[in-house]
Amino acid sequence: MNLLSRIRALLGRRAARASEPQFGVDPDLPIERCTVDNRVFLLGLDQLYRDAMQRHERFELLPCARTVAAALDIMPADVPVEGYYADAADLTEYFRLLRALQDAEENRTPAVAALPQFRRLLQVASATLYGPPVQGEKLLPVGRDPLSEALRATWPDWTVARLTATACAAAREADDISLVGLAARIKDPVVLAALRESVVLYAESVVGSLSPPMEFVWHVDDELATQARRFVDTFNALFGDELPAPIREYAEVYWSAYAGATILGRCVRLGQTDTLPLRYYHWGICIAGGDQLSVQEFWHREIWTTARYRAALQEDGGCPEV
Repeated sequence: MNLLSRIRALLGRRAARASEPQFGVDPDLPIERCTVDNRVFLLGLDQLYRDAMQRHERFELLPCARTVAAALDIMPADVPVEGYYADAADLTEYFRLLRALQDAEENRTPAVAALPQFRRLLQVASATLYGPPVQGEKLLPVGRDPLSEALRATWPDWTVARLTATACAAAREADDISLVGLAARIKDPVVLAALRESVVLYAESVVGSLSPPMEFVWHVDDELATQARRFVDTFNALFGDELPAPIREYAEVYWSAYAGATILGRCVRLGQTDTLPLRYYHWGICIAGGDQLSVQEFWHREIWTTARYRAALQEDGGCPEV
């Protein structure tokens, strides 16, 4: 079932629940209010996006990467596999192939310029979904989103607070509608770290007649929703999927996607030094200050992936020793 069919099925079930007698439900149970605020909306959008994106990476973009790499006689890069790409062999292959292609020099472009597979990879890599594309004399560009801009502007004084504030200012100044740019606008470092990292999204479907009735409240800032609409439209134009519009009618869809998201333990490498020995700057999501999600910033001489960071979390999800 594709994403659009799932959304229609979800909304169909909601309509059916509203029109049928609710046997076994205590009418005196209070309504459970499910408020879709800025954080819930963006984490929901993140899950919906990654769920759709993984299908394209596996079935469309991986064959493209194989063809281009073969034409250039390029082998997969021997690098740590970050994010959700470590969880499936085909995604791991795609990650390593694309890393190798990203590292290839721009002067190799004539050898593959006529290939439709290369043009498709170039189209995706250049999309504003990831910020303005930066070629850097390489075969494929990378996106410079507001967090990248913040890292460049504040080096070497990287802190969560400084980068979060600087990224927000950069997103607004550039009118950036990338996924990270949307996160930067709300100045929430947990959301900013989560949306910068790629993670397998596990969807949970819970059905129970004894659950209290649920009311989905849309509380997303109008400006954020307007900018997010541009991201959704760009994604749908690029891939043909139907990410739902960021409007009140889809509050339940975004809430359900948010509820199925797993963000604890996400870890993303943001930058590094330019002299030996190399040191890498990371943000990881852990629990600190009771039961609150928090961003742990740290430097390390090795790249920490999500898998490594999650394995190092304390039993209660507390921040690991790094």
